[in-house]
Amino acid sequence: LLFVAAQVTLVSGFTGFSPASLTTSRSNVLQQSVISAEDTDTKTTLKISNDEEKNNLAAKLLTTCAAYGQVGSKLTEEERSIIDDIAASLGSSSSPSPAKIELSGKHELIYSVSPSASSGALGPLTGKVTQSFLDETMFINRVEFFAGAIKIELYAERKVLDDTRIRVKFKETVISVLGKEVKRFEAKGSGIWDYVFAGSITKPSGEKMLLRVMKTPSTFVIVQRE
Repeated sequence: LLFVAAQVTLVSGFTGFSPASLTTSRSNVLQQSVISAEDTDTKTTLKISNDEEKNNLAAKLLTTCAAYGQVGSKLTEEERSIIDDIAASLGSSSSPSPAKIELSGKHELIYSVSPSASSGALGPLTGKVTQSFLDETMFINRVEFFAGAIKIELYAERKVLDDTRIRVKFKETVISVLGKEVKRFEAKGSGIWDYVFAGSITKPSGEKMLLRVMKTPSTFVIVQRE
């Protein structure tokens, strides 16, 4: 017994722990592990909840745009306000640096209030509008009529200004008919993309896409389907 007691005393002297304190330490570690697990579960639950809210709002925005139509300038003030309110509510769920999200491939215009051809409106016609990103700076705004028989392409370059804004400068316009270029001329002007929201969303169908909502100051809603 004296030998055992001497060993305990020796261990206690080197480690600073007694058998009782070791038991207490194990208990504290266990409690901390439980608390850490609970914190992780809480964060996971909050993330799922936030994602669900984001996806629900995004689905509502896309459904409303589809119901009202692509060209916002043809809507009533009340209808445009409804879309703007839904878009604004998405802002808190946006990527923290929406202007710095990498853009590539083809993106599809869902809605625009712009009265110009960038919304797809040309007199009584409404064309299909897409954006094609060529590299880190150059992209093409494209409007197609009659299943692509007539195509208007506006070449432009972009520069990130900060986390939420991108400056766009127009370079040239190319008009093609039946696949043949008929006119090319210099394009002038510039603008700012001021992001309201940008991020990945999942529709109720399970389809995933990148959604972007911007003010130029006209509202634009654009998606890239996976």
